Amino acid sequence: MPVPTVAEVLKQSGLSQEQIDALDAKVLTGVNNYVSTVYNAAEQKEKSASELAVKAEADRKAQEAAEAAAKTALDAAELQKRSVDEFWNNTYNPGIAAAEVEKTRLAKIATDAAAETAWYKAQHASLKDLGFVPADAPVFTPPAAVETPKTPGTPTFTDEQINQRIGSGLSNSVWALQEYQKFTGQFLPDPIDQLAQEATQQKLPFRDYVARKYDFAGKQKAAQEAAAKAHDDSIRTARDAEKDLEWKAKMDAQSNEFAAKERKMAEQHSQNPDTILPPGSAKFTEVRRAQQAGERPDPTKMTPEARIKLTQENLRKRLDERQQQVA
Repeated sequence: MPVPTVAEVLKQSGLSQEQIDALDAKVLTGVNNYVSTVYNAAEQKEKSASELAVKAEADRKAQEAAEAAAKTALDAAELQKRSVDEFWNNTYNPGIAAAEVEKTRLAKIATDAAAETAWYKAQHASLKDLGFVPADAPVFTPPAAVETPKTPGTPTFTDEQINQRIGSGLSNSVWALQEYQKFTGQFLPDPIDQLAQEATQQKLPFRDYVARKYDFAGKQKAAQEAAAKAHDDSIRTARDAEKDLEWKAKMDAQSNEFAAKERKMAEQHSQNPDTILPPGSAKFTEVRRAQQAGERPDPTKMTPEARIKLTQENLRKRLDERQQQVA
């Protein structure tokens, strides 16, 4: 910011060039030093303010980056915990239980096979003793049972469970579409199968993941706040309108009352016989009819200045009529 000269400052304050030239050199020097000091101080303050603004912006960005990093770390920790919980609850524990069941089943199969073999051997020996079977006949050996190996923890589903999963998937799809459209008025931007895959990757229930991704809670809060504000605004507007109507009615009543009193006093205290209307005079009816027809202005709806002007014009008109009658 360039520092103005003393002459420029004095000219801006209204002094002429002759008056400036007539000033003492010491005065000019002192003023020049003062101006330089003021402008330097202002420039230093401006520089300091700019530096503070830059630092504040840098701090704000650093804070936002730290908050984003903290959120990322928190999300990763939550995902890790959900993955561990899912492994223990859905893989390890069910797998161990299934392995124990499978072990018991295989042991029973082996026991049954051994008992069956012993029974066949006993029957074979009995038939030999009775002479029904030759002594050199081979002993019957039952074939080994072939078992299809099963991986421990492999899930099996009944038809009822499959139908429940299909129904749950359809319900979740409809829910996601309706909720997003309710809050935004638009269609869901992502495919349902993509959302289901993302929910599985994040180890979250489908509805919890969708609600978190599109911030349904925040949108719900914003909608409630907007509805509350609209309700309050409507009440305030109705109350203001009611107050305006009450105030207008009050002012109209006061204006009409004042106009009636003013007209009555003017009729009672007027010294001009031409402006006094005798009781029962038909002139009042004629005047009222002319006002309603728009042929004559209504004094009660006129400003005091316009009313005075109208009265003066009527007086001049009456005087002109009387002068014409006398002539």
